[in-house]
Amino acid sequence: MAEQAAIIEGQTATIAQLRERIRELEARLAKDSHNSSRPPSSDSPFKKPPPCSQRQPSGRKPGGQPGRRGVTRSLVDHPDQCGIIPLTGTCACGRCGTGIAATVLAERRQVVEVVIQRKVIEYRIVGGTGACGRAQRNTFPARIEAPVQYGPGGSAFAVYMTQYQLLPYQHTAEVFNERAGLGTSPGTLQRAVRVAATRLETTANAIRRALIAAPVAHANETGRRVNGNLYRLHVLSTNRLTACFPHPKRGAEAPDAFGLLAPFAGVLVHDHGSAC
Repeated sequence: MAEQAAIIEGQTATIAQLRERIRELEARLAKDSHNSSRPPSSDSPFKKPPPCSQRQPSGRKPGGQPGRRGVTRSLVDHPDQCGIIPLTGTCACGRCGTGIAATVLAERRQVVEVVIQRKVIEYRIVGGTGACGRAQRNTFPARIEAPVQYGPGGSAFAVYMTQYQLLPYQHTAEVFNERAGLGTSPGTLQRAVRVAATRLETTANAIRRALIAAPVAHANETGRRVNGNLYRLHVLSTNRLTACFPHPKRGAEAPDAFGLLAPFAGVLVHDHGSAC
């Protein structure tokens, strides 16, 4: 009995130690910028608390307020398609509506549709034989390099969806496939982004120089996944210009890697969180 009591006492002590250790680990995991001295930028991007609104009740009813000028869509003068609705049914006199001489009235209504569709433009070259007997043929324009390729409109839409709307490449490819019937792959969209980045290099450098010379700029960063790894999406901006760039680090070395922070001599506005 004494041996059994000793074993139970030892197990009870071990359970107490494990419970205390679990409490310590749970408290450590629960710490963030709201309940500790950690900066907000150290919070996990996948565990954000719901925003606390600071708005106070105005006492006004929801919706448009008295005196507000509403905005209504206007009719266009030249619609893309016009349909005339014929008379149907039977008149009180018993005559069928289709047998009545009808005139188009001035009242009209319009429906605005958004259409995403495929448009294929085919180019052909010509050839012939001159008076001298030599065969002549022209060539395709420089921008047409393959038997089948995407035009500038499709490439621009791919860049807009992935870089501005931040839609994943796979989802953007699904939009192309489902809405326009195009067998687009994520790799094709990535190539369009790389080509756009090369062509916009001059513009990007001009934005970089303008940000460096700005008297006041805002800097910040937020967490983002890059190939499954946690990166920081850094931003340097003014009221008119913005530069975004990913980097695995949060500190000043990230803006320095893109040549933005070291040459900046103006006032830098930041949340002042520790960049460790």
